[in-house]
Amino acid sequence: MLHRFAVERIDLIVGLVNAVIVLGWSLIAWSLRVRDAQGLNESLAWVMLAVTVVALFWRSSFPLAVTLIMLACTVVYYPASSVDGPMLMGFVISLYTLAALGRIFAAGVIAGLTFTVIVVSEVVSGFAHMTESETFMLGGWVVAVPAIGAVVASFRRYRAETAVALAETQKRSVAEERLRIARELHDAVGHHLSLINVQTAAALRKLKRDPAFRTEETLQIIADTSRLSLRELRAMVGVLREPGEDSPTGPGPSLEQLPSLLAAARASGLEVELRVDGSAELPVAVDAAAYRVVQESLTNVLRHAKAKRVLVKVVTGTSTLAVAVTDDGLGDAKGAKGAGNGLTGMRERAESLGGTFDAGPRDDGGFSVEATWPLEVDR
Repeated sequence: MLHRFAVERIDLIVGLVNAVIVLGWSLIAWSLRVRDAQGLNESLAWVMLAVTVVALFWRSSFPLAVTLIMLACTVVYYPASSVDGPMLMGFVISLYTLAALGRIFAAGVIAGLTFTVIVVSEVVSGFAHMTESETFMLGGWVVAVPAIGAVVASFRRYRAETAVALAETQKRSVAEERLRIARELHDAVGHHLSLINVQTAAALRKLKRDPAFRTEETLQIIADTSRLSLRELRAMVGVLREPGEDSPTGPGPSLEQLPSLLAAARASGLEVELRVDGSAELPVAVDAAAYRVVQESLTNVLRHAKAKRVLVKVVTGTSTLAVAVTDDGLGDAKGAKGAGNGLTGMRERAESLGGTFDAGPRDDGGFSVEATWPLEVDR
């Protein structure tokens, strides 16, 4: 929709143009005595003319009222005046405006009544004022004007709906991107910080029991883990700073990086076993999502499970990829029922690519996380 100030400015311009044409034409015809048959009431005709000129300035604010005023004044003007001027132009403009602003039914009814009056009156009078062709041509224009306005109204409505849909799409895109960044921060940086926390807590406990405990190995693990965290964080910030879609983003997470991920978990005291069955070239999105699910699962084990052993299985079939992470810890029934950011993020990573996700305590103890993806995705 046009801004209100712009609408008022357009109404002012249209009203001035109409006033110049209608008043100028009528005054010139009157002064040159270019007249038809004597009118019934010349004074009334000039009053009707002035009313239509003034009323048209409010055509957008009160479209129906202005159209009815124009119709009434036009019906009175032509029998009352001896000057056959362009008085009808104001009625045509107001009728078009009524339809273009979405009042299509009202415009159609007024146009139909006007068409009927024009045709019936001329037929009854034996086409005393206009020929048959002129009568039906004028009637056709009266019908065509609201039809044109209806087309304009339909286009405006389509344009407005398109703008709303585009704005909603942009909002969804922003929300999805924010969610993706939140997941990346949670899974990548959160995993490394969890390892650092576990290593630090373990070293502090050992120092309390044995002040002579040597912390070089633990500090080296913390330093390596911090370095990995900073590298991933810089990579993510670099992607956010680059405006172009083709800007370099560096290699993303991949199942090929599982050995180093599991080595970091082993350094934290876990016994981690990796079983890989099958191989295939994976879609980048699926490869990254699978890696993040394994990473977040290991983070949860380190934080909550109090487990000693973890089994990571990666099975690549002909059409699907499946990963499973199971541990022998205490299990997290609460987390399974009321998923936190970790489980929610893993589920989103699986289901957003057409996959499945399941997590919960095992019957024989421990916790299990399973996710599958199709090897063909629409991304």
